[in-house]
Amino acid sequence: MTGPHSGVADPAITDGATALDSVAVATPVAARLRRHLRNPLNSNVYALMANTVLSSVLGVAYWALAARLYSAAQLGIGAAMVSTMTFLSNLSQLNLNGTLARFLPAAGRQGTRLVGYAYGTSCLVALAISGAFLTIAPVVAGQFGFLRRAPLLALCFALAVAGWGVFTLQDSVLTALRGAVWVPAENALFGVLKIALLVLLAGAAPSLGVFVSWNLAVVAALIPVNLLVFRRLLPRLHARGDPGALPGRRALARFVALDYVGYLFMQAGTNALPLIVTAKLGAEANGVFYVAWLLGSSAELVAYHFGTSLTVEAAADESRLAAYTRQMLRRALLLFTPAVVLLCVSAPLLLALFGAHYAGAGANTLRLFAVAVLPKLVMIVFVAASRVQRRVGRIILVNAVSSTLVLSLTLVTMDELGVTGVGVAYLAAQLIVAGAVLPALLRLARGKP
Repeated sequence: MTGPHSGVADPAITDGATALDSVAVATPVAARLRRHLRNPLNSNVYALMANTVLSSVLGVAYWALAARLYSAAQLGIGAAMVSTMTFLSNLSQLNLNGTLARFLPAAGRQGTRLVGYAYGTSCLVALAISGAFLTIAPVVAGQFGFLRRAPLLALCFALAVAGWGVFTLQDSVLTALRGAVWVPAENALFGVLKIALLVLLAGAAPSLGVFVSWNLAVVAALIPVNLLVFRRLLPRLHARGDPGALPGRRALARFVALDYVGYLFMQAGTNALPLIVTAKLGAEANGVFYVAWLLGSSAELVAYHFGTSLTVEAAADESRLAAYTRQMLRRALLLFTPAVVLLCVSAPLLLALFGAHYAGAGANTLRLFAVAVLPKLVMIVFVAASRVQRRVGRIILVNAVSSTLVLSLTLVTMDELGVTGVGVAYLAAQLIVAGAVLPALLRLARGKP
């Protein structure tokens, strides 16, 4: 017999109490999780991280299919056109991604004009750079001679450079307008359409299937995303009634120009490395280096999302810059420290997927690039905070010193250490620059001038 006076607990009552206790424990956890995810400072980062993972998976699937459906020559032409298109487009964008992240959140009713200026400027520069490329490239690089013999294809190529620029910039527009959740959806749509078109065009237009599939998917993604931007997200920004706080045209142009100089320095310290390795150590060594560098830079790309989120949210409310900087540093280090340890431990296994030679020769290089993400994170947060403060000179200085150290130390260490020396040089450069900016970053995080 059980009951209130029996001295034996009723199982039903005990089970019910346990269930209530579990709910009581789970509810605060769920509430904290919801509050965490509702904070745009966090949700932006998670959305952009999801986009990186989705884009990487769909990208690998795309090129794996292309290698099976197209001949080596057809794939080579398509890959050359796509890589050249994206390179020219990156130059044409003038790093307006940073400008949009900095000024669009507080642009108010001037937001539409800012987005229009960014799109228009990028397209005009893209057409000018493409025109110069199409004039010079067939002369100095014979493999692009077919563009001169096909004017319509050359025109499509120039338009593709401009279109890819808008496609890239719209990710920053979505993030700045607190629509980062749409970024992985947009790029998933692009990736799936690109794969479907690749398969369909394998029989119909094999010589241009890669290039055409890529750009038809871009056009298909541009239309719905910009309808979302101009019909929903920008009107929501206008509805706040804030006239906006855009600087004058001259000040804005100066910010864009200086920020672009900093961007070019940053590119020199990263994208030049495979070229230097090939020139000094040969193509085989660069193959080993490139795979390790690609995996390490993927982790670095995730770190940049933290800087983007900090810029967007602090630009909307500059009084919160110190608090946001503290939050971002703490959460990023909590995420990346175990991730770096895991990457270092699993480096041989990851590289073994590409072949035993890569695992043996590139594991230490991958470990060095993985560890370098931690000091690089300090630099990324510092640059993001400097962008909010419009201290663009700091951005140029940080990127110029970092790139100069990376390139000069690489030339010194490669002779003795081979491709591992590039990792040593990269890590050393990030540690030196991070150590130099850390005192100023900590003062900022504490709210001190």
